[in-house]
Amino acid sequence: MSKVPRAVAYIDLHALEYNCQSIRSHLSPGAGLLGVVKADAYGHGAVEISKKLESIGIDYLGVATIDEGINLRSGGIIKPILIMSGIFSWDDIGPVIRYDLTPVVYDRAILVKLVEATRGFTKPLRIHLKFDTGMGRLGFQPYEAREIAQMLDDARGIHVEGLMSHFSVSEIRDEYGLLQVTAFRAIIDTFRSAGFDPAYIHMSNSGAIINYPEAHFSLVRAGISLYGSHPSLSLEGSLPLRQVMKLSARIAFCREFPAGVSLSYGRTFTTGRPSKIAYIPIGYSDGYPRSLSNKGAVLINDTRCNIVGRVCMDWILADVTGLGPVKSGDEAVLLGEGDREGVRVSANEMAENAGTIPYEILCKISRRIERVYGIFTSG
Repeated sequence: MSKVPRAVAYIDLHALEYNCQSIRSHLSPGAGLLGVVKADAYGHGAVEISKKLESIGIDYLGVATIDEGINLRSGGIIKPILIMSGIFSWDDIGPVIRYDLTPVVYDRAILVKLVEATRGFTKPLRIHLKFDTGMGRLGFQPYEAREIAQMLDDARGIHVEGLMSHFSVSEIRDEYGLLQVTAFRAIIDTFRSAGFDPAYIHMSNSGAIINYPEAHFSLVRAGISLYGSHPSLSLEGSLPLRQVMKLSARIAFCREFPAGVSLSYGRTFTTGRPSKIAYIPIGYSDGYPRSLSNKGAVLINDTRCNIVGRVCMDWILADVTGLGPVKSGDEAVLLGEGDREGVRVSANEMAENAGTIPYEILCKISRRIERVYGIFTSG
């Protein structure tokens, strides 16, 4: 069995720390930082990323599912963990309590079950209540706020640690977003008037951290920005960030072709000149998007080279014509920074070319790709 990996995702923990510091410098006074590490930390490795975040003082961690929370606890994580997709049944309550997880609650039936299950608890169960102020997905309706507060007034086994909502669109600042903020403020006032004092009030994600400073409240939820990408190209440059993941592979071999030769499946590319083609052992089974066929680019010897032909399950082809002595074993950077400043392939660029979002680019890097953690940048 070969000990040389086909491709490697280098996870730069210094870049992660840099991004945390950059985000914190942008927050309103008193606002804490929740690091979103769901979906295996957007493909970066949830336990290792959480350990680093914990070591640099992250205030809270957020995952989607109970199993993701258990995975962090099993990995030694002690920081508070928010289960953002909540709980769905009576059976979920036991693991939440056993692993000291904090569920988001947005369903009346579940809330009633929690009130019943926690009667007599000497240590109240922490929960965050979610309200739908315009996302149209998860959450109690704003008009339910007073009734929910009354329901929980004598629920001694439950501690309302947080109130939260979610922007429908945070990549731009608009009137709809401002109406959401106004609606959420009214909900906060309702709970405070009823005698509740939640430690964590949160609404802002990565886009809203930039576009809605008035919605930083006491906590923000940073996801994609932690990993060095903005939620959209329109926000590029609004906050200094470094790509945490560098995805690279070694060229397996090169071939030379005359003009007029079709390459890869479907004959979607034909050489228009004598061409030198590098064969790189990574493909859509590794998470490299097939939609980047004839659209993507890689860095070889710090030079951008076009992907030619269809992306295969295990291979991509790059045109290295005129690049010089490119050979087997040379590095091809598919995502991340080159050696020269300013030379990079970003997740946002890949997403734009692939017709998707940077979240999907990062989350789909498969577990077939080895993750290597370390300090790969300075400054």
